[in-house]
Amino acid sequence: MREIHEVFPDARSLTERQRQKLCQMLSRAMLEMRLLGWGGKAGQAADLADAFHNLPAMLWSEDFSLDFFRTFLEGYRQKYPDGWGAGYLKMLEDVRAEEV
Repeated sequence: MREIHEVFPDARSLTERQRQKLCQMLSRAMLEMRLLGWGGKAGQAADLADAFHNLPAMLWSEDFSLDFFRTFLEGYRQKYPDGWGAGYLKMLEDVRAEEV
C-alpha cells in the first residue's frame, strides 16, 4: 500500500490560519446545505455534504492534502456548475496561499 505522501505530495499538517479558513468554508457549506434542503434539493445537499464530510476529522491530521480535498470540491463543481462550487475552489486557493 502506498503512503499518502506518495499519492499526494502536499500532505502535511495545516497551519492554524489554514484551519480557520477551512472552518469558514465548512460553515459556508453547511449554510448552503440548509438552503438546498429547504429548496427541495436534497440530492445536491447530500453531494455537498459528501464533498465536506471528511474535513472536520482531517483538520488536525499530519497528512492533510489540499489537493485531495480539492478533488471532492471539483467533483461537486462539475456536477453542479451553476452552484457555489467555484466559490469553494476559490476559498481553497485562499487556504493554499496561507502555506508557509
